Amino acid sequence: MSNPTKKDQLAARIAHLKLRLAPLVPLPTGAPHPDFPQTLLDYHLLSEEQLDAIASYYHQSTPSVYTHQYPACMNWDKEMLAKRRASVAQHLRSASQVESNQWWESLLAAEEADNAIMVKRRPSVQFAQGFTDAERIAIKRRKFGKFIGLMNCETPVEEIEGRLRASMEKAILLAQEELRRAEEWELRRSKMV
Repeated sequence: MSNPTKKDQLAARIAHLKLRLAPLVPLPTGAPHPDFPQTLLDYHLLSEEQLDAIASYYHQSTPSVYTHQYPACMNWDKEMLAKRRASVAQHLRSASQVESNQWWESLLAAEEADNAIMVKRRPSVQFAQGFTDAERIAIKRRKFGKFIGLMNCETPVEEIEGRLRASMEKAILLAQEELRRAEEWELRRSKMV
């Protein structure tokens, strides 16, 4: 048996990209979204705006009674997947990131030691600081692919880890802000007495 030539490999890849996709009918009734991809190639060419519109059309970006009635759920997190603009708050957060990452790294190290597992890390995905455009679109495309039943669209461990980290950091910031307000209130109250 001979090795496939580049021409054969290209033909196989083109045939793969021509695979037709079955459109998903939205709940409760209706026609598929106009931008729903007809082929695997169309799926790979979806723009970010199209992915956002499709997620909204199929009740995934804004939860409704139909969100979890589909065979799969996109778990579309509008805040996490939003386009971000650089702000003063982001610069301050990145300056304090070193401190907050230390406790997270020690927690992961303890978990790895306890379970004798190695957690893969991809430093380019910084959830607290937002994604690059390419990362954000790739995540949206993967979520949509999983929603319509495409293979190899599972959520990577790095993304789960990053979402957990971002959620914990947000909770810590909220707790610190609440503590600061309580201290200010106590200080004002003690000055009045």
